[in-house]
Amino acid sequence: MKKTLLLLGFSLVAALPVFAQHNEVDLLIGGAKAMKTLAGGKSDFQHGFEEISYGVSMEQDTIFKIKLGRMTAKTAFASSAKDDKGNNIVAPGDVDPKGQIEYADAVIEYRFSEPFGSTGLFAGGGLYRQSGTSTSAARASGTRLEESDYGFVGGVNGLFPLTRNVGISVEAAYHWVHFYNPKPRYASVGAGVRFAF
Repeated sequence: MKKTLLLLGFSLVAALPVFAQHNEVDLLIGGAKAMKTLAGGKSDFQHGFEEISYGVSMEQDTIFKIKLGRMTAKTAFASSAKDDKGNNIVAPGDVDPKGQIEYADAVIEYRFSEPFGSTGLFAGGGLYRQSGTSTSAARASGTRLEESDYGFVGGVNGLFPLTRNVGISVEAAYHWVHFYNPKPRYASVGAGVRFAF
């Protein structure tokens, strides 16, 4: 027991420099759209993008962020059947134009100083889950469909400081998800508030 407490105490002391770093929390809301799905083509931008992220400064202009978000966009659920090109097939009723995609991403962001504040480029990966309602005749009407897989995200953002600890944040991101083949892609645009401490 003493060894465990000593190890925990040493770990806490070793982690203190991390807490002295620049930390920030971003809250964003906006819209999202499907850029490519099995249901075909692009969809319209829909309200329903929400994201919260926590960032820690690794170096002066490099931030590590954990991003948790949800967006409303067209979702499609593939069957195990494939066409002659090796792409999955989807039943028309297994497409939900107002489905949801939830995600948890880990990203690295590099920031550039600007006269108005800063701009940034970020990229990373994480876990994605899509859910929607089926109207397919092969399933009971209103059946809730859900699946999870990995994905990648990349994008740009801008930060406009109001005070030393509060600023306006805007972001555009592109999500590539591995649900089926061809891989679905989504775009999200949001604006919100950043709190630094």
